[in-house]
Amino acid sequence: MKKIAVLLIFVLATLFLAGCTFLSWMPASTNTPTYMTISRTTTVTTIPTVDLDRLIDDIYAKIMADLYDDIRDEVIEQLADQQFALMYADLLDDILTGIAEGDITLAPQSVLEAMIGVVETQAQAVVGVSNYDSGGTLDSIGSGVIYRKTGNNYYVVTNHHVIEDNASIRIRFSDGSTLPGTVLGSDTTADIAVVRFVSEDTYQVASFGDSSEVKQGTIILAVGHPKGYEFYNSVTFGIVSGVKRYFDTDGDGIRDMFVGYLQHDAAINSGNSGGPLFNLAGEVIGINVIKIASTEIEGMGFAIPSALVSAICEDIEVYGVSRQIPALGIELFDIATTPSSTFIQEGITTPSHITAGFYVRNVVVGSTVDGFVL
Repeated sequence: MKKIAVLLIFVLATLFLAGCTFLSWMPASTNTPTYMTISRTTTVTTIPTVDLDRLIDDIYAKIMADLYDDIRDEVIEQLADQQFALMYADLLDDILTGIAEGDITLAPQSVLEAMIGVVETQAQAVVGVSNYDSGGTLDSIGSGVIYRKTGNNYYVVTNHHVIEDNASIRIRFSDGSTLPGTVLGSDTTADIAVVRFVSEDTYQVASFGDSSEVKQGTIILAVGHPKGYEFYNSVTFGIVSGVKRYFDTDGDGIRDMFVGYLQHDAAINSGNSGGPLFNLAGEVIGINVIKIASTEIEGMGFAIPSALVSAICEDIEVYGVSRQIPALGIELFDIATTPSSTFIQEGITTPSHITAGFYVRNVVVGSTVDGFVL
């Protein structure tokens, strides 16, 4: 009704204005005499006429258009507030999931805001891991990230080489304070270790993402302490340069195919070891472990994928050891090189025509092939 009343007022105003317009064409009455000069050519002066119906129609159409826009905006606002609220929430969830999985490309401003958001929240879960020898001397400094909390127990994942041969471990925080840490176990093959500390204080806890979904070109952030605590929680960024990269980690000349590293170009240095690699959703998709250092090479860092890291952490928490280590689980005799006296001592008889191959001496209990029947 309010809008109809407004419409009537506008129509009346229109008629009034139309009357004023018509009158404005009449000669004005002034105190100054009006003179007209008549030339030899006869000039006929006419007064323009006004199409009142057309003028009213035009103004009416304008008023109706404005009212339509007002009503339309009001209806849309009500629908957005009431009926579509849940739909918008689901849409936001889909957008965040798309960002995390790399299916949605963000505009530059949004990328910047996402980076800052990760630094201000999830990156606060990054801590320092200090390794002291038996004499109480600081032996090494590395990085770690809190990935779980149970009660007052916090769990930190780092590299095995950060805590290797430790006499004592201390977890260091951004304010310079420290707490003692207990090594729960490690996986030397993957170079992963889990350290627990106890505190009644509240600390940020990060979560693992799915590294199997990480694609080449994904934007990432590396957080850690390059060259020690003077540069505590430094943040660098880059992209995933490659996935499933393999190295000869034991020096036997053969690439080990156990860890398919994530290659990236975010700057990392000594002290970054054990630090997390975040995606823009704030999820840990890798733990930094290796950097190729050479005057001829720049920007080649590598991280252990989170799928393997999370599995190792879970094993260590439950069993105290990693069950992800690749092992066949059998003891063998090489027939060609094992002395015959060993076979006799073991009570093993082999056919005389077999001069090469392997004899399975024992199956390790609990190993991969334990219980396997040929």
